Parts: sequence; structure tokens; C-alpha cells
Amino acid sequence: MSDEIESIGFVKYEGKRLETGSFDARKSAKALLGLDEAIRHFMAAQNPELRDVDFEIPVRIEKGSWVASIPSDVGTLIQLGMGIVATAYFTNAAKKMAERDFDGVGFKDAFRVSLQAIKWVARIGKHLGNLLQRRFENVKFADDNTLVGIPNERGEYLFVPKRYLDLYVGCSPKILDKLASNIDPTIVLSVGVIEGNVIDAEVITQDDKAIFTDDEEELTEEVLFPELVHGERVVLEGEVTRENKTSHSMGFKYQGHILTAYPDTGNIVPFKQMLFDRCRLVGVVDRIDEKGRIGAKRPKLIFSHLAPIQGANGDLFNA
Repeated sequence: MSDEIESIGFVKYEGKRLETGSFDARKSAKALLGLDEAIRHFMAAQNPELRDVDFEIPVRIEKGSWVASIPSDVGTLIQLGMGIVATAYFTNAAKKMAERDFDGVGFKDAFRVSLQAIKWVARIGKHLGNLLQRRFENVKFADDNTLVGIPNERGEYLFVPKRYLDLYVGCSPKILDKLASNIDPTIVLSVGVIEGNVIDAEVITQDDKAIFTDDEEELTEEVLFPELVHGERVVLEGEVTRENKTSHSMGFKYQGHILTAYPDTGNIVPFKQMLFDRCRLVGVVDRIDEKGRIGAKRPKLIFSHLAPIQGANGDLFNA
């Protein structure tokens, strides 16, 4: 905790798999790349001239956690040439930033705003249940209109500083994809920002993962659910975790894994109200891979029926 206070913010993974203090090299690289991309995006959103400025992110590996943190003296490190590698042009820009003489905003401020933006993207995504929504109706305002209250489908409001709501609207729905992809049932991700001695963090768990990343994009070394044979009709029970208006698909969480499910009509609208419900799905297994062959390691589902499980026995369908 004391080391965290010495930073302006951090990204941290914690969980049972990290109790030995180790973290898979590929996952570590993905986490750093994801953090680099997110910070760089939000820094460029603050000032386009920062887009080509390179920087290093200090990483600490501790027993039970993996932490990437931005030190509180990041401006000094940059000024001394320890944290920034840049072209000749941007060396001068970086120096001005470190001296807080670059439009009145220093590197420390730019990094803090970027970390705040990442935290708010996580918080907004969890509130809405997705990162696709960019237009909001029935909003409320507070604190002299500096806070915007955005409703979710349950009518609950989250008040977001207007600056960070604007940054959310301008970012990609995939901005936390790499960071969230490392989450599993035993590992959680937290994004924290330190103001004074107060840590404000947002935690993303396995239950939230599908909001930020699509499990089907992860590489699978082994065949997932080999008992689900291509072309076979199945009746499965699970939770509807997301909707994708672009691909007209839904996420269906089955035995700890999220499978992509497509309505055979091609229309997901009748099923939107089932988001986050535990449902019974009746459909056909699809194992066509990207080359058109039968052999995809992760099955997809083409469903004809999807409905919430009702009653003690949940006997909506007779398969």
C-alpha cells in the first residue's frame, strides 16, 4: 500500500494464481501493452503532440499481485531522461511538460488524467453493462453541471465528471481489451488513482470481463467443450452476459466460459431484455473455423429459443 501511495496511479492484478509472485510472461506483456495503448490514447486526447512521445512504465512484482504504477515523480524522471525516449523535437516538448510549461499542464497531470480516464471507462462500462453506448437520454446534472448522471437499463444513475465522460465517448470500445483479457476466475484487475493519500480504484472481475473483452478472441490450446459436437442440437443453461449490435450476437456464459450465440433469425432485439438473466438456450452447435472447416476449438451457438429460467425446475422447454 505504501508503494502505491508513492505513485499517482496504478493497474494491478491480484488473485490466487499470483500468490507465488509470478505472472505469465505473455500475460505481463499483454498487460503492459494494453496499459501503454490506453495511456497513450488518453494523453493524445489531451494534447495530440503527445502521441509520438514514448515513455516507460515501472512494474513491481509482489507476492499475490502484479502492479504497473506511474511514480509520483514521473515529471522529474522525464526531465532527467530516465522515463522518456523521444525524437529531438519531442525531447523539447517533454522537457516543457516536465517543467509544467506546456500549456500549463505537466506530464504528471497528463498521466493522472489518463489513469482517471481508464478508471472511469471501467466504472462506466460496469454501470452500463457495455462499452458500446455513446448517446445518453434522460441525463441528470449535479455540482454546477460538472457532473453528468447517466442512467443504465435498470434506471440507476452514475454521475461522471463531464471531462471523463467526453473522453469515454471518444475512445474505442476495445480500449481495455488487452488489460481485461488477463482476468480469469482467480485473477481480478483494479485500476487506481491516488489523490493525496486516498486511493480511488475500480475493480473488474470475471463477472465483468465480457464487458471489456471478448473471450472468443483468446487463443485456446485445447478444444473447449468437446462434447458439444458440430451440428448437434443442444439445450444449455447459462447467463446472457452481453449483446453485440454489430455482429447481431449475444454472449452466453456456460460453465465459466462465454460462448458467442446467434439467433437463427439474425435479430437480437427480442432477446435484449434477457441481458444478465440466467436462461435456457435451445440451438445448434457451430464449430466452423475461420478457414471454413469443421474444427473450431471454441464452439458457437445458433439458437432458436432463449428464455429466462422460471420456477424451481426451470422446465420451459421439452428438448
